[in-house]
Amino acid sequence: MAPGLAAARPPMLVVYADGLVVAGAAHELRLPPAEVGALVKALERDLAGQPATATPRPGTPTVYDAPATVLGVDSGAGMREVYVPFLDLATDDYAAGLVEARDRLSRLADRATAQGRNYSTDRVRLSADQVTAPATTARPLPEGVPLPPETQAHSGRKDYKGNKAHTIARLIPRDGSWHVYRTSTGEHIALSWRYLLPHE
Repeated sequence: MAPGLAAARPPMLVVYADGLVVAGAAHELRLPPAEVGALVKALERDLAGQPATATPRPGTPTVYDAPATVLGVDSGAGMREVYVPFLDLATDDYAAGLVEARDRLSRLADRATAQGRNYSTDRVRLSADQVTAPATTARPLPEGVPLPPETQAHSGRKDYKGNKAHTIARLIPRDGSWHVYRTSTGEHIALSWRYLLPHE
């Protein structure tokens, strides 16, 4: 549903200087300072010498429409990011450091999901997409749920906080799927939302 919108998809993992780890905007874990420091040093080593956009070894077939991976680390001098196209589909064709950084962060994300607690805040991002041919009968839009204004043709997103955020979180399922509702004017709208991260 709503294949054109990836607005509700959060970063796989974010680690903050105070040790807060948030995986998928859904689970959180707290790391001790020594572990944060070791992670930063390891990521700096993994990304050393890499350009802003990495390229696979010559002769690697290009994979179109595949998700890219963005790896980043900030040791205090500003964020350094490396954009890696279709890394998950061509791990043997990229520098070993990029693969190690991806694996290092993936392991931490899995750990936060398995051992951490549910992440929540009073700030959410709601994404909407107009559905022209819904496959199932849509339920009425719950009363009190706001609709974000269109930011592009037939779709939009908006950040909400406080009471509106709590209403969205209470009335719209948060399971990574899009849920179709019927508005009072008869339109069919697909909605998806996630909690905002501290830096957003």
